[in-house]
Amino acid sequence: MALANSFLLPTKSHLALHVSSPPSKKTLLSTNPSSNFNFNFNKALSSRRWKQSWHVAATADIKAASTLLDGEEDQKVLVEPSSEQERKGEREVADYDWTQEWYPLYLTKNVPHDAPLGLKVYDKNIVLFRDANHQFQCYEDRCPHRLAKLSEGQLIDGRLECLYHGWQFEGEGKCVKIPQLPADAKIPKSACVKTYEVRDSQGVLWVWMSPKTPPNLGKIPWFENFARPGFQDISTTHELPYDHSILLENLMDSAHIPISHDRTDWTAKREDAQPLGFEVTERTDRGFAGWWGREKDGSKPNFLWFEAPCVLQNNREIVDKMVK
Repeated sequence: MALANSFLLPTKSHLALHVSSPPSKKTLLSTNPSSNFNFNFNKALSSRRWKQSWHVAATADIKAASTLLDGEEDQKVLVEPSSEQERKGEREVADYDWTQEWYPLYLTKNVPHDAPLGLKVYDKNIVLFRDANHQFQCYEDRCPHRLAKLSEGQLIDGRLECLYHGWQFEGEGKCVKIPQLPADAKIPKSACVKTYEVRDSQGVLWVWMSPKTPPNLGKIPWFENFARPGFQDISTTHELPYDHSILLENLMDSAHIPISHDRTDWTAKREDAQPLGFEVTERTDRGFAGWWGREKDGSKPNFLWFEAPCVLQNNREIVDKMVK
């Protein structure tokens, strides 16, 4: 499948992971990416049982997906078949454009105030910075003059200056200064930089990567748990040298925890490895949701949903054996 092949590549992943209390069963699939790893959790452990919710946003530095941005390759995803299709062994296939989505760029609080920040999404080099009005701007990381990396330049009064010839850019990528320009000459309109739309939502900066369609603000992920009382942010950053699909698969795989994470915290013990049951309660062309738990007692207190391309929420019930 082209969809799978384009994401199973040796690349770097960007991860934002938030932990808080879980949603109710009524909030399944609400409508509403070097690696960044943000870890948040609710510290109110007043009882022996408490809820842990992981919200994951992952973006991959994909070295072979530039054709996706140019619209040269159609993407397909499988949709849950109807009973009639299942009887006939058929599955419905839906079109899916991976570029017409919002991808997490960086934690808002970690973006420097006095320097540009170079990043990469879909093999596209981009530069992020704060302008004079403290607004976030995102450009292609390439000066239109001699193709120097703008991320290696500097900020002058909120404008992004190229380190090569000192050209300065602001706003929607407009060039506003060329030091070598004759006094009677005007800056050509072609001396501009390609821009990307960015939005700050719940402490994460998201970028819209599609060159074909305008940004769809309704697709920016929203996590209700972040606004809940008692939610506390404890953050750390890691670089993971592999594709984000591998990371997402790992975070969905609860069966590995007792073995791989044996004694790394009070929830993981080898002797607790056992069959797990998973019940998919909702599936769409954008993802799925369900409840899971230990197969032997039939309970499924844990909730998980995935929404393409890069959002995962995993709520686990944990027995806190450290509370006396």
